[in-house]
Amino acid sequence: MDSMKTDLDKAREIIRKRVRFLERTGISHENIAIAVAEGIALGRKEGIAMAAEAIARLEGENGSSVRRTP
Repeated sequence: MDSMKTDLDKAREIIRKRVRFLERTGISHENIAIAVAEGIALGRKEGIAMAAEAIARLEGENGSSVRRTP
């Protein structure tokens, strides 16, 4: 499944939990869901970058490659 679609589904679930608050503001639920999904995707991207940096650091400390599974 496409990760953006999955992120958007998660975001919609988060929005549904706070629908009373959002109804008072008059802001579009879908626009907020899209923004939340973008935040989820950004967090995943940053997490992957942090993991890659940690692996590179470990490889440098050990003087060898960390075994990666396909």
